[in-house]
Amino acid sequence: MVTAKRTVVAYASAHGSTEEIADRIADGLRAGGATVQLCDLTAAGPPDHTALGADHLVIGSAIHNGQWLPEAERFAEMVSNERDGPVWAFSVSSVGATSTFLSPRMAGFLRSHTPLPRAVAAIEEKGVLRSHRAFAGAIGKGYWPGFGRILFRLMGGRYGDARDWDDIEHWTRQIVDDGG
Repeated sequence: MVTAKRTVVAYASAHGSTEEIADRIADGLRAGGATVQLCDLTAAGPPDHTALGADHLVIGSAIHNGQWLPEAERFAEMVSNERDGPVWAFSVSSVGATSTFLSPRMAGFLRSHTPLPRAVAAIEEKGVLRSHRAFAGAIGKGYWPGFGRILFRLMGGRYGDARDWDDIEHWTRQIVDDGG
């Protein structure tokens, strides 16, 4: 159980969807008894090293071009080099484990053929990754540039919010239960 543990939820968000998921995760961890600090990795300056020393660390990022945002990648590198405690990671993109705003056929293909983002793979290689979860986010018309919008439509994409809040809360409860 996470009770009485200091937990940091660090995230990098491009349009706010990942931030809202991080907020929901933090709320669930607090409900499970953790003391939680939210850390916006896209805010001015890198987070201090105290985030690395938290009892538990949850780190997540929006996915752009198949990888975490640069701020999250830099923090994940620090984590993979300096952290020995448990880490849970989440990625937010077009396709989540349980939801998507792409066609079901395209989502199924991507789920089975998309590798872990390199930042998550580095944490996994260090041996401290407890779990990684992919969540679908929300997307508006202006989020993808010209050709990307065409590709998005060809993949059966529909604009809107595809976040599966039940899945997010279920994964958060798993963190509380796994609390290590």
